[in-house]
Amino acid sequence: MKILADLHARNHNPKPLANIDEKTMKPAFFIILLLFIFSCSSSQKVVEKDKCPKIYKNKYTEILNEKYETVYKNDTIQYNEIRFECVYSAFYTHKIMFDKFGKWDKEIYPSNKKHPILVWEKVDLFSNGQKYNVYTNGIEEWKHIYASVMIFNENDIDVLNNESTEKERLTNYFADLIKKHKTEKKDFYEVYWKMVDPEKWKRIKS
Repeated sequence: MKILADLHARNHNPKPLANIDEKTMKPAFFIILLLFIFSCSSSQKVVEKDKCPKIYKNKYTEILNEKYETVYKNDTIQYNEIRFECVYSAFYTHKIMFDKFGKWDKEIYPSNKKHPILVWEKVDLFSNGQKYNVYTNGIEEWKHIYASVMIFNENDIDVLNNESTEKERLTNYFADLIKKHKTEKKDFYEVYWKMVDPEKWKRIKS
């Protein structure tokens, strides 16, 4: 059975964003705003039970398709995030991209967040000339942990939407990378922690 069969879609109520200049209408811009909106709302929810009573190395319990929506000039703009639930580390999608394609091109820091979204631009995931912009993220909090990815083509079109002919292949691709993840490779952590928290890296190495 295809991995895509395990996907469960969840919709949020769209919330309008005001005073958006058309020149800034790029995925990175909306991701920052949307994650700010939903992180504020989700932080007020009470977790009633363990969503991840166990975490798994090179595995996950399920794949969720999280949908973010906003309204701009009477148009609904939607982005999709694929989440791998209950993984061993919220850094998994960061690390598998680093291990395969090297250091990311930019970081995006959502408001009030210590850890950034990492962005790889114009990546040839399948070595066929088709380039993608890949945004990796993850959350590790009480009773819940996941690693996630957003993917856009070179024209900034979300290729994880339900109508995309590429969604299944891309979902399978990242699921396979997680399953084949080489935990013994540690280069990512040095590069990441030296950027995010140099003092923590010194403690890790000591």
